[in-house]
Amino acid sequence: MIGIDGVFIRQQQQIMQSKTERIKTALADGDWLSALRTASRFHDRSTDTLAFKRGFDAYQHPEFYRQLGKDPDKLISAAIKRLQARFCR
Repeated sequence: MIGIDGVFIRQQQQIMQSKTERIKTALADGDWLSALRTASRFHDRSTDTLAFKRGFDAYQHPEFYRQLGKDPDKLISAAIKRLQARFCR
């Protein structure tokens, strides 16, 4: 595009990605943590979203979940399995 005084101006276009697309891309790249982080920020109250939130919280605060008598590794792996089941079709 030519601007004022014949100077070339390049327009930058940003490609918007939905949360779902970001999750699918992260899972395809093997980045389960980014996928889980994004999925934990959904605002619905579905059982999947609650599992994603719990799994990400367990990743961030494993000692807290151990104090509650829960195994953080199991919570994380359950959340990842649900991510894969929901987004890797």
